[in-house]
Amino acid sequence: MVGTVSAFIMIFTACVAFGAVSLILYDRARRIRRARLVRYSADQSKTTPELVRQRVAETARNATRAAMKQRRGGVRGLLEQRVREAGLSMTPASVLLSMGIMAIGIGLGLTFMTSLAMPLRVLVAIGGGWMMVNLFLDLLKGRRVRQFTEALPDCLDVFARGLRAGQPLGESLGLVASHSSGIAREEFLRCRDEHRVGLPLNEALSGMADRIATPEARFIAVATSLQAETGGNLVETLENLAELLRDRRKLRKKAAALSAETRVSAMILSGLPFGIGLILFVLNPGYLSPLIEDPRGHLMTLAGVLSLSLGIYSMYKLSRIDV
Repeated sequence: MVGTVSAFIMIFTACVAFGAVSLILYDRARRIRRARLVRYSADQSKTTPELVRQRVAETARNATRAAMKQRRGGVRGLLEQRVREAGLSMTPASVLLSMGIMAIGIGLGLTFMTSLAMPLRVLVAIGGGWMMVNLFLDLLKGRRVRQFTEALPDCLDVFARGLRAGQPLGESLGLVASHSSGIAREEFLRCRDEHRVGLPLNEALSGMADRIATPEARFIAVATSLQAETGGNLVETLENLAELLRDRRKLRKKAAALSAETRVSAMILSGLPFGIGLILFVLNPGYLSPLIEDPRGHLMTLAGVLSLSLGIYSMYKLSRIDV
């Protein structure tokens, strides 16, 4: 009993430490983005030549840094891409530190609560830490993508109306940012500033598509690139894109409604083995003890976990309709 309580305290402490580190890093990134937005959205009548030079220099540094990141490969490049898509300003070292903290917590829990062999404990701890941090990044990326996708058609409408009213491209992008919020405001402000320092509109929107990595953002990048090469009415192109994205959003919601029953069934079937195992452990703790104490039980547990993981992944993929 004492060992179980000690293990719970250690796991809880490790999780709290990980949460504190993550919240500190996330709050730091949020404050940096807010300060950047305030600096960029200052009244143009108060702009001085020195401030213009600072903005040009900062945008050039950001472009150089982004180009260097895109050329990097391997684990470092992958981690930078994951963090960039999640909207954070963490470094790859910070991500690895978070994974290490989670792995230590899982390893301590396995040490005090199971009798698994040391190599297996290390393997499970490393895999669990990697999985938890990636799940956290996936959640942030999904929320970021949903916010951007929901706001994108209205942003394109505002952009088209600004151009139709005779506003320059930079002013129209600023108008979009002033009428939006969240990730859409941040991205269109960045596009506006990149366009002001000489980057073509299609390249600025292509950079936004690389950061957001959604089909909707790529639609805009491809359409503006084709329009820049072949000519045509940009306002009409943006209005057609906005209508297309609205139809796509309606179709996606309709598909989600039609597949709701399948997704709920998949959730129930995924949680059923764990629920039954918990009930058996509460009613008769000794019934499942061979899976923890016997080496053959370790292999059976590992095979069961792999089988359940494959089944859950298959049900998730089958219940998801990509539109």
